Amino acid sequence: MESCTQIVAQLILDEIEKKESSAKNVLMSPRSINLVVNMLATGAEGKTLKQFLKFLGSKEIKDLNQNSCRMMTLLLTSSVSKASTPSPLPTIHQPKRQKIEQKPPFLVGNSLWLDNNSQLVPSFKEITQTIYKAKVKNVDLKLEPEADKVRHLIKRYLSKSVKLTPPLCLLSVLSFEGSWEVPFMASKTQDEKFCLLNGETIQVPFMNSHNVSYSYAFLDDFKVLKLPYERIALGNNGNQTQFSMYLFLPHDTYRFQNTVKKFKVNPKLLSPMSFNNHLRSMELSRVSIPKMKLSYDVELHAKNLLKERGLSLPFSKASANFPNMVCSQSPDTNVFVENMLHKSFIEVNEDGTRAVATTFVGMSYGSCLNSEPPPLAAVFGMIPGIAPDYMPTPLDSFVADHPFMFMIVEEFPNLVVFTGAVLDPRN
Repeated sequence: MESCTQIVAQLILDEIEKKESSAKNVLMSPRSINLVVNMLATGAEGKTLKQFLKFLGSKEIKDLNQNSCRMMTLLLTSSVSKASTPSPLPTIHQPKRQKIEQKPPFLVGNSLWLDNNSQLVPSFKEITQTIYKAKVKNVDLKLEPEADKVRHLIKRYLSKSVKLTPPLCLLSVLSFEGSWEVPFMASKTQDEKFCLLNGETIQVPFMNSHNVSYSYAFLDDFKVLKLPYERIALGNNGNQTQFSMYLFLPHDTYRFQNTVKKFKVNPKLLSPMSFNNHLRSMELSRVSIPKMKLSYDVELHAKNLLKERGLSLPFSKASANFPNMVCSQSPDTNVFVENMLHKSFIEVNEDGTRAVATTFVGMSYGSCLNSEPPPLAAVFGMIPGIAPDYMPTPLDSFVADHPFMFMIVEEFPNLVVFTGAVLDPRN
């Protein structure tokens, strides 16, 4: 999880270092990435597996499977509500559905697209189906007409650069839809100034509330605001789930880059347990955040974001070791991760939030295994934690009129489902 936080921080820093006019908002789902990486680790052995375990913070594959089982149980529990059943996963461009009382806020779907001429190792098939609830779909990835049909289905979620090759593709789709516990009044939404990284100001619609109480903290470099969504009942046992959006607003535009660097060096600073220790219920004179409709996609393998954190062997055509995934056609054949893409979308308005994230992995046949090169490990120093520099007054305000970060968190297990940065609300 911390590795995924570092990836998001690095993407934000990459955007900041671009020309300001070309900087893009960043949005990712650490949970979606984790699900796919966990499934990949299940099929690995040797040094490849060791890199997966180190990246994921697990000691052995048994621990990883147990953690994944607990995570999927939590995610799937959030997908079942008392008064409704999950509907098919929405496409990114699907119109917002009419609000239904007690509908599930969260949907998760995993799938494996297996070439007809390939077979999954039985243990890998069992784990992906039982733990990750993945559906296995047999298709002919060598025939263009058949591959085009699959490509059309998958491209509903991903970009045009998706490449489908034998023997296997993996896809994970997460969908979230939540209504604010305290909605913003549409009549108070108005255009206001937002300051970009280059100092330019633009006019964008802001949602506004006045004299409201929220969980809030004023820290050395930034403010934190927690906006809760409505609680949703789970089943008939009286249990509920709670999602919240956390916003991290630097005290001014010029501190944004330094704040993100701190998060990258010490990702624990962005863990829900860390910043929740500082939050206090406070009355705020004003809460103002921009309306947003953002999308983002990234080729994780192409940007070396995973390799820089020690996960290099799975992408090596010659050295990847996945003997527990696909039955080998010959002793000289190996499979490796040829491409890995992530795409996400979010819309935030007066009523609440809709978000969708997809992670895609394309496995291809490589050559025979040879000696494995040493891992590329990123070395980061540790810095002290961020502590409050004063207790806020009852009339503090939270006005997100310059770049900020945010997270959507499922509270009770502290699962970060979505995270990102808003550099320009217009994009």
